[in-house]
Amino acid sequence: MKSPRFWYASYDIAEPGRLRRIAKLLLQHGVRVQKSLYLCAVSAEQIEILYATLARLHHAEEDRLMLSPLCRRCRTLTRTQGMGGHPDYREPFWIF
Repeated sequence: MKSPRFWYASYDIAEPGRLRRIAKLLLQHGVRVQKSLYLCAVSAEQIEILYATLARLHHAEEDRLMLSPLCRRCRTLTRTQGMGGHPDYREPFWIF
């Protein structure tokens, strides 16, 4: 089984109810980095399911969603400043 890949998920949602539903869904897959930015670790299959679910929840004419892959090298080069620092989201591991 291939290990999960990191993705950034961000949004700008016009309606509060949709915003809550989308935020809740993204929290099931990752951690909140900023108010509308999440860091998720998901498999290739999971990202397709997440993308399809987000497509059903948002309104394309009013909202904006973005899923961006984050390679391992880019993750090590990421720098943060200010409150909270870098999210504590370690590489997944498997126990057999």
